[in-house]
Amino acid sequence: MFRFIALTILAYFIFRWLDRFFGGAPAPRKRGSRPSSGTREKRSSVKKDVGEYVDYEEVKEDK
Repeated sequence: MFRFIALTILAYFIFRWLDRFFGGAPAPRKRGSRPSSGTREKRSSVKKDVGEYVDYEEVKEDK
């Protein structure tokens, strides 16, 4: 029983080490560095002066 638990714990730590080694976790950021604005903001393919098209129907009210 002890052998099974020890091998399970050993396999767990080996798996964690391999996961970190092959890029499972993101790289730590340096202090003071800011991400560039191009990576943070996605640019839209629609121009800013173009409005959104809304399809609607007029309904007459009965009085």
